[in-house]
Amino acid sequence: MIRSLYSGISGLRNHQVKMDITSHNIANVNTSGYKAQRVTFKEGFSQILRGATRPPGNSGGTNPMQAGLGMAVGSIDSLMHQGALQSTGQITDLAVEGRAFFAFSNGEGQFYSRNGALQMDANGNLVSPTNGFRLQGLTANGEGEIEGTAVAGDIRIPYGEKSPAKATEMVGYSCNLDSDSAGVGTVLHTGRYLARATGSDQLTAMFDGRGNDLNIKERDTLRIVYKNAAGLEQTVPLIVGSPAEAAVNVTYVSTLDDLRDRLQTAIPGSTVTINNDGQLSIAGAGGATNLSIKNETRPTSNNFVSNLFLWNGAVNGASAGSVRAPADKLDVVGDLFDAKGETLGLEATYVDPLGATIPGDRIKIGGSIGGENLELDPTGGLEFTYTAATYTPAGALVTPSAGITMQDLLNYIQSRLSLPDRIPNKAGSDNPSVELNQPGVGDTRAPVGGIMIRGQAGKPFAFSGISLSANNADNDKITPTAFNANMIPTELQAARDTTVHSTSIEIFDESGAAHTMTTTFTHSGTPNKWLWEISMNGSEQIFGGNRGTLTFSENGSPSTWSFNDGENVFRFNPMNGAGEMKVDLGIGGPDIFTGITQFRSTTTTAAKEQDGFTMGKLSEISISEDGSINGLYTNGTTKLLAKVLLAEFTNPSGLLRDGDSMWTESNNSGEGTLYQAGLGTSSKIKPGALEMSNVDLASEFTDLITTQRGYQAASKIITTSDQLLQELVQLVR
Repeated sequence: MIRSLYSGISGLRNHQVKMDITSHNIANVNTSGYKAQRVTFKEGFSQILRGATRPPGNSGGTNPMQAGLGMAVGSIDSLMHQGALQSTGQITDLAVEGRAFFAFSNGEGQFYSRNGALQMDANGNLVSPTNGFRLQGLTANGEGEIEGTAVAGDIRIPYGEKSPAKATEMVGYSCNLDSDSAGVGTVLHTGRYLARATGSDQLTAMFDGRGNDLNIKERDTLRIVYKNAAGLEQTVPLIVGSPAEAAVNVTYVSTLDDLRDRLQTAIPGSTVTINNDGQLSIAGAGGATNLSIKNETRPTSNNFVSNLFLWNGAVNGASAGSVRAPADKLDVVGDLFDAKGETLGLEATYVDPLGATIPGDRIKIGGSIGGENLELDPTGGLEFTYTAATYTPAGALVTPSAGITMQDLLNYIQSRLSLPDRIPNKAGSDNPSVELNQPGVGDTRAPVGGIMIRGQAGKPFAFSGISLSANNADNDKITPTAFNANMIPTELQAARDTTVHSTSIEIFDESGAAHTMTTTFTHSGTPNKWLWEISMNGSEQIFGGNRGTLTFSENGSPSTWSFNDGENVFRFNPMNGAGEMKVDLGIGGPDIFTGITQFRSTTTTAAKEQDGFTMGKLSEISISEDGSINGLYTNGTTKLLAKVLLAEFTNPSGLLRDGDSMWTESNNSGEGTLYQAGLGTSSKIKPGALEMSNVDLASEFTDLITTQRGYQAASKIITTSDQLLQELVQLVR
């Protein structure tokens, strides 16, 4: 009977312990870094009333008889699993993600905690706010490096510490220089000038009498079609191209002479000539009729070709339409036609039958160059003349045999506009300043046979309001309207200056004084080549390395960076007592596109970085996941100050709780080993966060219920045993 009382008492006592632990857990549900505890029970001592017996002979054995004496507390365990992380935004709040602990010291012993709510004391030490214990870690040297011999100690943040000035040793450039940066001059062109075609003119540069481009191309198939004397249709295919490319059963034609020869061969007994108006005339055609030439390859071309080369009816003695070709510089101006095939209407100077000189039209040029108006031509302009004029008996002027040529006109334009013979172009070569645009080799943006006028590079040489026209010497005669209209210039390219691009950056000498360094890039006028020059905006004395050449490869990356004076760095004297400075210039290199590049894009090159700085003071800190505490200085530099260490234990559940959320080593925890986060330990540090308590309220409230019921049951044992004892006492009444 007494045993049952003591069993009940053990139940009450030990359930009270569990109630204490559960209450402690619930009370610390909001304690940062708190690790919950749990209680496990074990059966108490059992009294043997009878031992077990072996089976004797044919009888069975008996089991032991034992009476239990209650229960006891088996263990009180610490549950070390990870608690949830709560972001606080406070840079000195740290949380451990993993099984490690922060290490603290009070100067006498080592303590460990999962609570990383840190503060700073008056000396700059990072401490636990609950007891002032100092956080442990490795301190960096003055260069911001953790030495291999560094030992764990207090972490101190030296606010106000100075960062010494550092002289600039490198300036880095990046971004782009526009590949299209060479200075260019004004480019103008007039309308097309056409001449009567001759046998040597190319078929691919032919026009009809109204100035329509026949649009015949290389490899086009032309076909001669006619009816012979018997009325049977005959066809002869021709391929436009060089006779040198002739193949079996293929006839090539390249010039108007070639076409004439093929016609003459195709029509038996015929004689084909090219008359003074560029017409193909056929004689002795032997009854051939309805002759035409077609372009079977290009329908739009065929419309003009078949209309031009057409002999309706009898071919003998007939001529096709007039063929025109782009004017040549040796052509007489008076014999030319405008882009519509019309005569130019110029009046020539001549001597009449009575010996009087009749003045002709004069060609004049007006406008301005670089904003300055052209001076008046003292000659009064280029006089339109014929050098060999003849007259009929009645005194009428007949077509002259010679006069001013297109070359004379080109020379006059060049002289009046003060142009050199040749003008450099973007490709690195040059072109005549004034020329006739020729088929196959000229500027594809301008009409063939037009006059090309190219100005010198730069806005100071820009053409403005250029006019080329002929006056009307005799109002009673034809006005040179066609010539003047054809001479109205069209601008293909406006003049611009060579690109000059500058970028500035502040660099520092060893005393921390700032100096403004300006780098100017100037396009050389040669493709892929730039000139560079460095200047200083103060009283600094430049020693060398301030001029050179930068060239680019075809892929847009730098190929060479050279110095004119043979230096390999930029050198100057700050002239303020500081020592000479040597600055390396970083622009990239072949196949490197992080420095300066040259692409067809806006020029944006800038000096973007330099490694010098003035003196600064520590103003802020930042903490990373590996525990690195970096100092941010007022001069913009960053330096490693210290690293937080984490302690790992073989059995963290064996640690002793020491109050203030601190733990200490025990005989069963193992010794704490300090590691850098992520090195030797998988644990990481989460700055700006705290670990919350890992208490599970649902489990704790459930434990409250089971503990209460266990306690009630134990108390029932005592009351029931008491009633039995009362019955026993009353037996003697």
